[in-house]
Amino acid sequence: MGSLRPGLVFRAPQLSGLTSEQSSALAAMGPIQVFDLRTTDEVDHRPDELPEGTSYALLDVLADRPHSGAAAVASLVTARDDDTTVQDINDAVSDGRAADLMIETYRYLVSLPSAHDGYRALLSTLAADARPAIIHCTAGKDRTGWAIAVLQWLAGASDDEVMADYLASNAGMEQAYRPMLDGFAAAGGDADALADMIFVRPEYLRAAVDLMQRVHGDLHGYLTQAVGLEPDEIERLSARLSG
Repeated sequence: MGSLRPGLVFRAPQLSGLTSEQSSALAAMGPIQVFDLRTTDEVDHRPDELPEGTSYALLDVLADRPHSGAAAVASLVTARDDDTTVQDINDAVSDGRAADLMIETYRYLVSLPSAHDGYRALLSTLAADARPAIIHCTAGKDRTGWAIAVLQWLAGASDDEVMADYLASNAGMEQAYRPMLDGFAAAGGDADALADMIFVRPEYLRAAVDLMQRVHGDLHGYLTQAVGLEPDEIERLSARLSG
């Protein structure tokens, strides 16, 4: 069994619209590095609010597919487009389309050149920089979920441990989005289908893992062949994460 060393890496949703307590807690962490995996459009609409001295890196892992399922969640759940109707959302998510979009997105996280570039920048920096790091996207579950899964495997966690931690993010999604889902259902929306975009599912992570194994054999093959890490970087990062 293995796990990430405490106090090293934190998973988060977007760091915008923070309460005063949240801002104070962020500042109290001291010098930190923040890795933002959102699209540039998401960042333009909801930029992070960070304390002075924070190192910030925008790593748009879906730059090659900016309207994929994970990136589309923000637009749907925040109703950023005032012309979007309940029927528009139903048309986008019903009949299994939401789950299919999310599975496609997870495959993109393994296959897109922009994802390779973003995750390489993230992992190589973590291998070299000892400061605590916050990794986030919009909700902190999909793009960030894959990043955290990779880090946990490098720290020696088992597949079952990684999956359990991945699914644990649903508790936060339930608290944050249940009122919205209930309101959507009351308005005639297919809340169960929309939930497939808001919550994580085991089959989403498995889709990424299956593609990684089919194309690259294993995690090490993915990190060296696709992400472009050097073997010594992988060794340093693994030691740092589990030390």
